[in-house]
Amino acid sequence: EGVQPPLISKSRYQAGLQCPKLLWYHFNQQDAFPPNDPATQARLDQGAQVGALAKRLFPKGLEIGAGVIKRSTVDELSRAALPKRRPMFEAGFIAGNAFARADVLVPVDRGGWDIVEVKSATEVKPEYLTDMALQRHVYEKSGLRVRRCFVMRINNEYVRQGEIDARKIFTKTDVTKDVDKVVGSVAAELKKMVAIIEKKHPPEADIGPHCSTPYGCPLSDMCWKAVPKHSVLSLTRFPKVKAFELFHAGITHLRDLPRDTQLTPTQRIQIRAVHSRHAQVKHDALAEFLKGLEYPLYFLDFETINPAIPVWDLTRPYQQLPFQFSLHVVSKPGAKPMHHAFLAEDGRDSRPEILTRLKRHLGQRGTIIAYSAGFEKKALRACSEAYPAFAAWWRKTEPRVVDLLQPFRDFDYYHPDQCGSASLKVVLPALTGAGYDNMEIADGITASQEFLRITFGNTPAAERKKVRAALETYCALDTEGMVRIIEELTKVACQLSHH
Repeated sequence: EGVQPPLISKSRYQAGLQCPKLLWYHFNQQDAFPPNDPATQARLDQGAQVGALAKRLFPKGLEIGAGVIKRSTVDELSRAALPKRRPMFEAGFIAGNAFARADVLVPVDRGGWDIVEVKSATEVKPEYLTDMALQRHVYEKSGLRVRRCFVMRINNEYVRQGEIDARKIFTKTDVTKDVDKVVGSVAAELKKMVAIIEKKHPPEADIGPHCSTPYGCPLSDMCWKAVPKHSVLSLTRFPKVKAFELFHAGITHLRDLPRDTQLTPTQRIQIRAVHSRHAQVKHDALAEFLKGLEYPLYFLDFETINPAIPVWDLTRPYQQLPFQFSLHVVSKPGAKPMHHAFLAEDGRDSRPEILTRLKRHLGQRGTIIAYSAGFEKKALRACSEAYPAFAAWWRKTEPRVVDLLQPFRDFDYYHPDQCGSASLKVVLPALTGAGYDNMEIADGITASQEFLRITFGNTPAAERKKVRAALETYCALDTEGMVRIIEELTKVACQLSHH
């Protein structure tokens, strides 16, 4: 549509509020943007599903300009549909330099309209208000009388039983008063944004907390490439605002921190590791942790789905539901691990099968090791509540679970390559050299999305087979990694006790 004049949509307006440089690139250098990462794509896909479901609540609704790219055409179609006084989906209007499409415009008394914005979140977020302020500005400038503004969001108390009940899975919040507070600044913001877009070069913009709020920035690699590996921004549990202040004052590397900086014991450990280039170990705490493990050791990891629209009966929106597990069992010190795995075959509720198998594999004694174990425990507790036949077994079994995150979270062991993080994805390569590079599926979000896609979408058999193999490989690496981490920690503890 050419650059003349720049038409600022809702998403571009949000980008402009977040960072002027991001806005400039959207209009002047679109090719700088990488393709969406799996998490972003998943969010967009989920939003589309939720939006489609919400339309059921407006049975007489008109779909406006589906698949039409040209904004002027959308504007014409929307204006032509106004006299019909029916709910409109995706009606879009142009006013000055702004263009906004509403999820739903609902006709109300005396020729007025309500704006209904459908969101896949469970609460109203501040960025929804600026989003709706732009919409309201555009519609009122286009001659519509806006009565109220609503956010229609997911009700996470809803429990699925049979077909999804669209009336119960959504809850509507009137945000008119909040939108009133911000709508007045829209015209001035748009004016500033047009000036930025029309510059020959991108504006300077420092990195800061805005790089990840309210949304992760797709261009952050470009702006963050000058940040050193051991930067002050990687200092564990250090106030973000303060870290950025130091960074912009030229204190970019942990080695440059002024001596009088107030630091916690764990932050000191991190800095010592950077200076010495060696792992820092609290020998007694590590020995104590290892001594608490009782063979056989069971290394357990789940992959879960948590869809906004529940796919199984007796589940709630966003509930974490396991569909896959990997279990490595080490019967005695030095023994070769035995591997058990499960990956749900079809779209049926996999929880009973997972509980049955785990009950069989986990035996009566021995430590069950999970990484960030609160997650596994919570998921299994919820499973055993949904299937009470397993409740007594899980109550008896849960006390055997030990969290492998603990020694890393408490900095009993800290390797400089962790860069302040205790996540398994960082600890495993730092400790053992093994990692998640070059894997088809290398993180939980992708695993979850891919499982949903091949299970509930129309996927060819060959593709399903390929994805299932990638899921098996990924989940197995998590538990295999934990086995290797315990072996490494044991070696470290032994070496230290001999010194």
